[in-house]
Amino acid sequence: MLTRLAFADMLVESGKPAMIILDDALVYSDPDRMERMFDLLTQAAERTQILILTCRREIFARLGAHHSKWSLDRIITT
Repeated sequence: MLTRLAFADMLVESGKPAMIILDDALVYSDPDRMERMFDLLTQAAERTQILILTCRREIFARLGAHHSKWSLDRIITT
């Protein structure tokens, strides 16, 4: 995840758009690591858009993001 954040910073600094997509990237992290990563994600979100996909909404609520519940069946048939 740190590599993705660093690469996005490089893109932004060179004037290119960047977006970070994380799909349950912290699923096996311990609570201390989660806190440190949340601090980094909060800082990174000031520079670039971050999309977090997770099934653990409560844990990520601290980041202040909006959540949406999507159904794969609904996406495919629309």
